[in-house]
Amino acid sequence: MRSAAQYVLCLTLLPCAMAAQTDHAAKPAVFPDVVSFSLDKARVQLPTGLEGRLNLLLVSFEPEQQKDVETWYPAAEALQHTNFAFRWYRLPVAARENFVFRWWDNSSLRSDETDPETWHWIVPIYVNKDDFRHSLQIPNENEIVALLVDKEGHVLWRSSGVMTPQKRATLDALPELQPTPAKPAPASAPAQPPAPASR
Repeated sequence: MRSAAQYVLCLTLLPCAMAAQTDHAAKPAVFPDVVSFSLDKARVQLPTGLEGRLNLLLVSFEPEQQKDVETWYPAAEALQHTNFAFRWYRLPVAARENFVFRWWDNSSLRSDETDPETWHWIVPIYVNKDDFRHSLQIPNENEIVALLVDKEGHVLWRSSGVMTPQKRATLDALPELQPTPAKPAPASAPAQPPAPASR
């Protein structure tokens, strides 16, 4: 009798659980609100403080993933040169730690990144990593993740792992990243005929 009751309970709860998972997967991911500081010590409110109308965020979880992040640089730099509404950022993600650890970690990142011009675009974030991944529907920390987001943090496109020719072609072809064609100049009005001479 007890087994039968458990069976009926499972049949009742299973559709609800599956529906909840489906709703979560169907719901668009949104970048969570995070306050951090770039390596040049500028305060950044993510995602509203991102400087592009569209922003490519290269999210990494381990220092050794940096080499995978670097494979995205050529495509990101090319898009930034041709699209004034586009910016790209590196977001190394670490667990919440005390101030001393964050200071040491940021100092290490600065020493690794010797060009100060890049520091403004590197924003380490210290968060609950599980909550962060859950909000962005990132299943694990095994690979880097590339997210194209708007100013409100809506994820418009995503990929993971190293850049490949196929990924670059897909990124370059996104409608959101196509340059806006210049509006044609209005046609000039036909010249007015000269007024007849008075007699």
